[in-house]
Amino acid sequence: MKRRQFVKSGFILIAAFAAGSKLAILNAAERTADLAQDYKTKILGIIKSLKKEGSSLVAKVMNGRKYEFDPYTHYPNDGGIKDKTTGFQLFFHAHREDEYGHFHTFATDENNELIHLILISMNAQGELIGLATVNRWVTGDKYVKADRLKELIKSFHINPDLYKDKRVIEFVNYIFKAYKTEIEKLFDQRDEWIMKYAKTYYKEPFEDRDYEILSSKKIFLKAGKL
Repeated sequence: MKRRQFVKSGFILIAAFAAGSKLAILNAAERTADLAQDYKTKILGIIKSLKKEGSSLVAKVMNGRKYEFDPYTHYPNDGGIKDKTTGFQLFFHAHREDEYGHFHTFATDENNELIHLILISMNAQGELIGLATVNRWVTGDKYVKADRLKELIKSFHINPDLYKDKRVIEFVNYIFKAYKTEIEKLFDQRDEWIMKYAKTYYKEPFEDRDYEILSSKKIFLKAGKL
C-alpha cells in the first residue's frame, strides 16, 4: 500500500512539474510576442514621424544623393555605416524589382570577415515590405550556418549616433527585435535550400548567379497598421 502511494505521489509530482514547465514555456512565448509587438510599434512610430516631416527612411538613408537603380551605388555612402565597437554594419542600395531598395546587414567575426545577416526590403514610402537571406555571391561574405547566425543576431546593435538621423539606425536595430522569430526561420529555410541544392546538383550553390534570394518573407507593416 505504501509503495502504491509513493508511486502515485511520484506521478503527481511529475505531472505537476510538466504542467509548470508547459506554463513557463507559454509565458515565455507570450513575453517574446509582447516584446516583438513593442518593437513593431517603435518601428511604426519612426515611419510615422518621418512622414509627418515629409520624409521617409529611404530618403534619410540616401543622404541627399540621387536615387540610382544600381547595385554598386551604396547609401548613405560607399562604406555604409560601420560600428567598430560592435562589429555590425549596414548599407542601403537598389537593384531589385518589386521594391524601392533594401538594407544589407552584416556582422564581423574574430578575423574581421563579413557575415551577411538579413536583407530588409523597403518600398518608396519608406515602409518595411520584406525580409530575406541572400546567396554568398551577392555580398561576397563568409558563409556560416543558421545556428551561428541566430547567435549573432541576439546582439545586433549599431550605435544610432553614428548617423546624422539616428532613426535610420534605430529602425534597423529594431527589426532584429521585432522579427527575431521570422529571421530565425529564414536562416533555417536558407540552410534547407542549400542542402537541397547540394543533393540535387552535387555542388555548392554559393556562386550560382541564377539564385540571389534563398529565403524570404513578405512583411505588411505600414503606416496605420501593425
